[in-house]
Amino acid sequence: MAEQAVSVKVRMEGKNLVIAYLLWWFLGALGGHRFYLGRVKTAVAQLLLFSVGTMTAFVIFGWILLFAWFVWWAMDVYLTYRMVTEENERLGVTDASFSLVKEGGVGDDLDQLEKLHDLYEKGVMTKEQYESQKAKLLP
Repeated sequence: MAEQAVSVKVRMEGKNLVIAYLLWWFLGALGGHRFYLGRVKTAVAQLLLFSVGTMTAFVIFGWILLFAWFVWWAMDVYLTYRMVTEENERLGVTDASFSLVKEGGVGDDLDQLEKLHDLYEKGVMTKEQYESQKAKLLP
């Protein structure tokens, strides 16, 4: 049986809102979502607030720090959306998403040729475009 080699490329543009909220939920105590969004100073502040609060929780002071951290973490439900939007505007990205692309493998060139031919048949590309793309695929 022949082995099939497949590689996957992940292309990421901008900051993804879903990833930011997952980081907020699972790593919010450590400021994970803020590190992801480039807000390093506030991320370190959240990390320290939570860490010091946890280590000193046996006294009242620790509970006050944990309460302050919790309020900040809860406010980040709203602030995370704004931070993602601002970061994507700063990067010039209008639609932040990621895509998975399968490369290589048996029959990949044939699949590409079929897709090219379908586009040509539908009139999406000219004969010259079709021939140049076909020449790139065929050695």
